[in-house]
Amino acid sequence: MKETSVDLWIKDFIELTDTQFERFEQAIKSERGFWLYDIKEKKIYLSDGVVYLTIQSENIEDYVKKLMAENEFIHLLNLAKESVENKQNGFSVRVKLKEGRWIFVCATILYKKATPFRIVGTFEDVTPHVSCDLRLSRYIELIAYYDDVTGLPNRNFLNEKIRERIEESKKENSKFWTIFIEVDNFGYINEVFGHAVGDEFLKSIAMEIKKFLPREWIFSRFGGDEFVVVTTDVEKALVVQIVENLVERFSRSWSVMGKWLYTSINIGIAGYPQDGTEADTILKNAEIALTVAKKRGKDMGKSLYEFYERSMTEEILRRVEIESKILRGIQNKQFFLVYQPKVSRDGRTVVGFEALLRWNSPRGILATDKFIQIAEESGLVYDLNRVILDIVCRDIKYMKENGFKKVPVAINLSGKEFAMYNMIGILGKYLEKHNVTPEDIEIEVTERVILTNLELSKEIFNKLYKKGIRISIDDFGTGYSSLELLLTLPVHALKIDKKFINKIEFFGNEYVIVKNIIYMAKEMNLKTIAEGVERKEQYEILKELGCDEFQGYYFSKPMRIEEVAELIK
Repeated sequence: MKETSVDLWIKDFIELTDTQFERFEQAIKSERGFWLYDIKEKKIYLSDGVVYLTIQSENIEDYVKKLMAENEFIHLLNLAKESVENKQNGFSVRVKLKEGRWIFVCATILYKKATPFRIVGTFEDVTPHVSCDLRLSRYIELIAYYDDVTGLPNRNFLNEKIRERIEESKKENSKFWTIFIEVDNFGYINEVFGHAVGDEFLKSIAMEIKKFLPREWIFSRFGGDEFVVVTTDVEKALVVQIVENLVERFSRSWSVMGKWLYTSINIGIAGYPQDGTEADTILKNAEIALTVAKKRGKDMGKSLYEFYERSMTEEILRRVEIESKILRGIQNKQFFLVYQPKVSRDGRTVVGFEALLRWNSPRGILATDKFIQIAEESGLVYDLNRVILDIVCRDIKYMKENGFKKVPVAINLSGKEFAMYNMIGILGKYLEKHNVTPEDIEIEVTERVILTNLELSKEIFNKLYKKGIRISIDDFGTGYSSLELLLTLPVHALKIDKKFINKIEFFGNEYVIVKNIIYMAKEMNLKTIAEGVERKEQYEILKELGCDEFQGYYFSKPMRIEEVAELIK
């Protein structure tokens, strides 16, 4: 019988039989080669194009195992076995060697009367290609699991690690904490300084937070201005110590790309297993604790942290219900404005109005203190702001058509309303819609709102001033005062807080404070407005001190636009 090329190849192998491992290893280290496995005789033959070897059956497994990385031999053996059992023509696989190289093995199975008797094939060094693939895989992993701005692990990574930590904690009967951190003012900074400064700001924040955390804790950017920390098995006292240090650090400003920026943080904390045994539940409860911390912090005027409690879930559900009602109220046009007159020193002449928002809710007529904070935190304040600007411009037009030619109307904006994206552009749209001039509008902003982000305030104040819109500082003198504001901002008037008006009497402490505010304002050519004037004695004292304008129930309660029309007559 004529010998096949394979038979001749085997014959050459046998003539140069060598069972030494060094020769076997030498063949495998070549860039490419041929191989044959005789199933019946259990012998393997190798060629690198120069050296021919034959390895006896008892050495094959040991030799191959010595060369291949962990579990690679088992994988190759199972693949060959599966291919033979399924009567396949062959197989191919990429195999990693212990030294770090990769070879690509391609095999063809030879059959005699449907019975496999030999497997022949080639091998080739593909390490450069694999390295490229691994780099690509690493790049894909970076995109999938890491934040491109801060370089921190992202939400995908976090979710997997929390699940892993849960499994570890179940086995070890241990605990851990999830710390949810939200940074204030990030949106404002992006709007005012641009995304380049915003990104550097985020990097600085991430680096600052990381300084306070033990190395073995997981620290990730959850998204936007939110970060999440997952601890190891530590006591609550250590968590309290670290979050208190974080809150204290973020009470100070720092410089980013030549800009002095101010921010604060609020923190919510949930623990495993007491606050949840699933990753989603733990994160949700930590975020609920964060929401409560933000609310209580806003009420107290400072950053806070809170540990999750079950009662918080009920509180959040109530807030969600109120948010839904606010949204329906906007859609059903339940919000309206009332106007409280400002009078001159004679106590009779109306020189302006303050517009005050009211909600004709299912519970009756509500003032802003009952709903505006929830509207701010939910983002609905932006929709409310559009409602306010539309109504006030429409009503100013009505006033001007019915006798008030130059009586400006003041709008009191909260922090988010004041700094909302394109607020000035939106205001301009409604001024144009109702044919109202910028001089017909005044903006009242509290010192606290201004000082929350002074750089942003300067930017907006200057734009408003150029448009011809006047600005007053509301609640002046309530403890947040910074006289620098009067030097750096184009302010038109100071509105003296009613806390000083309530208790004012001749030569008392409130009298001294108000006297000096009025004196300082006159020296700086600023108007003064006293709000909350409810008694004649208050009016007489303020008038004697030289206050320019007055507002309060002594002169008039807030009135709807129909009542304003009667006032004109």
